[in-house]
Amino acid sequence: MPISRIQRLLEWAALLFFVAVLAGPIAVTVVSSFKFERDIFTYVPVVAFAPTLANYADLLRDWPKFWSAMANSAVITLGSVVLVLAAALPAAYAYSRFATRRLGLTTLFLLAVRMFPPLIITVPLFPIFTGVGLDDTHLALVLLYGAFQVSMATLMLKTFIDAVPAELEEAAMIDGCSRPQAFFRILLPAIRPGIVASAIFVTIFAWNDYLFALVIAVERSVTTPVVLGEMLGMIGENNVGWGTVFAAATVQMLPVMGFVWTVQRQMLRGAAAEGVKG
Repeated sequence: MPISRIQRLLEWAALLFFVAVLAGPIAVTVVSSFKFERDIFTYVPVVAFAPTLANYADLLRDWPKFWSAMANSAVITLGSVVLVLAAALPAAYAYSRFATRRLGLTTLFLLAVRMFPPLIITVPLFPIFTGVGLDDTHLALVLLYGAFQVSMATLMLKTFIDAVPAELEEAAMIDGCSRPQAFFRILLPAIRPGIVASAIFVTIFAWNDYLFALVIAVERSVTTPVVLGEMLGMIGENNVGWGTVFAAATVQMLPVMGFVWTVQRQMLRGAAAEGVKG
């Protein structure tokens, strides 16, 4: 067998292995959500089973808190994405187009923020939020998520802006555009993939965060990861079974997976249209 074919087979085997490792837990969660309790954890895994929607019915009937938490997560995630992009886009533009040595040194601060463990940041902020009346509010989590993710988004967007020649904006300004007009008309469409990528990262973080929400959210702004943690702690109590937990985990995954899939398709379509236009 030729060496190139062996190498290709090894590459495909490694790819399939990593896909199985990453997608395996997701597949187990989704499949288990349609199983009866007796078929979920068995010594010999039950592959052929009669699917049931009883777990979803139990989740819908017995856990109104979960559905309100889903709404909280949606509001907080959307607010976080808007806040991060609103702050990161002008910051990234300044770092890219008005770069100086002193300004470049501040990127170390952006990286340092990401190095701190979330718990170190959250605990001192809790009494501050309480003092100003922001404890257990959507705004508190939006501000936290925005502060924690804006550094990553800024550096990511700076990379995309660096790839766009400044001459394009200069030409637009010569033709009569102001700098803000050149930014919105020329630069933003060119860095759309970077904006989408930043929005995806912020969405995944805000939607799945557990620690920040556990400390800040008490009742009114509790998010789905916190409710899932409560459900895990109540396994075997109050008729809470693994089937209901798996159903809740499946429902919790669907919105963010749908969002990522949708924006990726739109981004690919936009890239293909630009390629044809070019």
